Amino acid sequence: MFKQRKNKRFTYKSQLQDSDKSKSKDDFETLWNEANSSNKHRGSVLTSLPALIIILVLILVLIYVLDGYIK
Repeated sequence: MFKQRKNKRFTYKSQLQDSDKSKSKDDFETLWNEANSSNKHRGSVLTSLPALIIILVLILVLIYVLDGYIK
């Protein structure tokens, strides 16, 4: 009487084959290691977090002292 709906079927083909999966993973790891090794240079001492916090505290103390001279 009524037509029952059938489940839709999708054909999915992976873009990477099984052999390409291991190859692409190895390529990614080598690229990642190259990027990490080239990016290991130390930054300036002034851009480190403790130095920036100390500079911020010194600026706040300086503002407080200068505000005392104004009053």
